[in-house]
Amino acid sequence: MDHVKNFYQTILKSSHPLVLSLHILGKAAPIVFYLIGSLFMSFTAQFITVLLLLAVDFYLTKNINGRKLVQLRWWYDSSNSKESPLTFESYKAYAPGPPINPIDSRLFWWSLYASPALWVVFGILCIFQLKFLYLVLIVLAVCLTGWNLHGFRDCDKWDPAVSSTETEPWFQLPNLASFENMGRLARVQNFFRSG
Repeated sequence: MDHVKNFYQTILKSSHPLVLSLHILGKAAPIVFYLIGSLFMSFTAQFITVLLLLAVDFYLTKNINGRKLVQLRWWYDSSNSKESPLTFESYKAYAPGPPINPIDSRLFWWSLYASPALWVVFGILCIFQLKFLYLVLIVLAVCLTGWNLHGFRDCDKWDPAVSSTETEPWFQLPNLASFENMGRLARVQNFFRSG
């Protein structure tokens, strides 16, 4: 019981206790539903619930929690063909900004690193137990939590004074900037439907 009380006191020392609580809850909720969801849900309901919780956690971490807790924000920009596909916004570009609370920073980074690591452990256990349908869910969880970790790590290392054109992009999704590609896809689909 003392651990819970100490953790609660630590959360209260945060600059943004509500955001920090939601961040930790967002990381814990998919894990809890993955572990105990099969007791009261079907596999399909559990799969969808965990996936939706992971998506909500991804969105909140990327757009709100990272900005409030560690003053970092990143987003994917497919129109950057010369530069890295990730665009960063950091407290470093707006120095001297408000100070970052060490409790916020520590808990943000610990949870960001621990979440994909825990999902990898679950994946290894699924392989040993031959639960390959659950492994699909875990691969999606590792992808979402790992992509967030990758974005925030790069954003934290980013230096606004150094040009980002010197680095090669690690991974780039295809550019779908115009609807022309969607029209081509629709014509191909209509070809197969009319036959």
